[in-house]
Amino acid sequence: MTERSPAALGLMPWPQVLVQREPEAAARRPTGPNVLPPGASDRVRRMAARLPPLGLTLRVAVAAPVKAVPAIGDSAAYALTCADGVVHITAATEWGALAALATVAQLGPGIASVREVRDESRYPWRGLMIDTVRHFITLATLKRTVDAMWFYKLNVLHLHLTDDQAFRFRASRQPELASAHAYTPEALAELVAYAADRGVRVVPELDVPGHTTSWLAKAPLWRFGNEPAPPSRRFGVHRSCIDPANPDVLAAVDALIEELAELFPDGHLHLGGDEAVALDRETQAAFMARIAAKATAAGTRPMAWDECLHPRLPRQAVVQAWRGLAARDAALAAGFDCVVSAPYYLDLFYPADAHAVAPDAPADALWPADNDRLRHVRAGIDATERAFRQQLPALPNAERPGRLLGGEACMWTELVADDLLDARVWSRMPVIAEQLWRGSSAPALYARLAATRRALAALDIVAEDDGCFRRYPTELRPLLEMLEPVKWYRRLLGEEGSAERQHGQSATTTARPYDATTPLTRPVDRLPPESLASRRAEADFAAGRPMTQWAAGWRRQREALRHHADLMGELGAASDALAQLADVAEGADRADAAALAGPFGEYLLPVAYAVASHRDGKGVG
Repeated sequence: MTERSPAALGLMPWPQVLVQREPEAAARRPTGPNVLPPGASDRVRRMAARLPPLGLTLRVAVAAPVKAVPAIGDSAAYALTCADGVVHITAATEWGALAALATVAQLGPGIASVREVRDESRYPWRGLMIDTVRHFITLATLKRTVDAMWFYKLNVLHLHLTDDQAFRFRASRQPELASAHAYTPEALAELVAYAADRGVRVVPELDVPGHTTSWLAKAPLWRFGNEPAPPSRRFGVHRSCIDPANPDVLAAVDALIEELAELFPDGHLHLGGDEAVALDRETQAAFMARIAAKATAAGTRPMAWDECLHPRLPRQAVVQAWRGLAARDAALAAGFDCVVSAPYYLDLFYPADAHAVAPDAPADALWPADNDRLRHVRAGIDATERAFRQQLPALPNAERPGRLLGGEACMWTELVADDLLDARVWSRMPVIAEQLWRGSSAPALYARLAATRRALAALDIVAEDDGCFRRYPTELRPLLEMLEPVKWYRRLLGEEGSAERQHGQSATTTARPYDATTPLTRPVDRLPPESLASRRAEADFAAGRPMTQWAAGWRRQREALRHHADLMGELGAASDALAQLADVAEGADRADAAALAGPFGEYLLPVAYAVASHRDGKGVG
């Protein structure tokens, strides 16, 4: 039997077991409306109605009773068989049935080439955190995000609702804290129900005691110490925080915890706890222990960022490890269940393959050392990792280690507005979803990523083309499609701040190039985090194919840019480098190709690394 490759089938996550059928049988592809016989639950029926019309008869059998919302311990395992246009799905829970329907949606007409699929998730926590504070994310975008999460078998949407710049929850018990753009309890209840219909849990975050300048701008008497707390547009760590000994503060936090516990039925409530730099360790630990107990009394399980690791933190708390995988190891050894986020920071513009790290990977495996796209920030990454390790507390080992629950990608929105979220998340998130589902990557990662994005667009969930190039003249595309934003925190900190961070300094006083009011309308704001055209050119270099067409476009763009004075200052240096790279690629210039990679301000030209690697006597012109 001739099997289709993973790239041809385009599944992500790739299932544990997939059995294909003979090519001649697979050629008989069904068409027309799908049919769902009686017996399926209403939720399964609604999801089946969203599938493309494949002419299938879908027979779904679920063993467990229907639940209102998913819970962390619920199974997502399923088995699927297909023959003569009839798909049989069996699952222990509705959530497994929804996962099976996601597989059908990804396969599309390719379902005809599949005989059997058996699959289950390795990790129960497969999450995505959306920061709704730095830029407000509309309810419509959050719903679209949930749709795509179902498609990729993700099951936790973590909403970061409060921070220094805004308070996005219009609480009925503390309405005065809400910012102008905030979610009402009714809107959040609507989102919870919408997510449950797609097998997605919603976990809210109330970030305390730090990152609370937005609170203090409304209630200045709540502040700790003498740090001023005016309304803040600035990004980064703020020294101001709420006073953990103030009775009014404690009453307000208790009321908010109670309301969030009532509104979100998931059973987990994130309490933040990160970067409270104004408090000493013992004061913060006492405060976090108190509110964790309050969350437990309200019927939820508390969560916190890894700064909260402390002997006083109740062992039922879940620790979210963001300061490296060493924080994961420290949490687990101390007996805390853990959710890993360190390898999955989507706001850092890393390429998709840099996120192909399993939640249980060795602590030193965060970023491949040979990833050229990270070369310009490698020193800063290493310095930050060392600093994070030094900040971890020495905790006694527990008799029973904690459980690794899974992982959660983080989309912090300092440089992401509502209309940019889709492109930033779904360009890399499917790779992370595969790690969280199966604990590893399957072959043909980029080909499968592209195939699933096409299927996602066909379902009218997230567009395949994010439209970033349509805003600029066509003649500049040979330049724009080769560019990437610089990585790590370099855009957010600026060059001076990045250099300080690289040398172990905090970079808290250096002026940053962005704040909450900065328009995100420049080319760098619209570029994808990773240039797929650059990867195609790199593949051509590696294969020794003629580079004539690439080189011609790289030369033409330089002349075209001369007619766009508004872009010349920002793109001129990268444009010059790309034009020179055309000569280097064709052997007419012996310059150091790697030096042409940049950075050029906030832009990177990664194809230059490929030219440097493969210009060793091969035919390239």
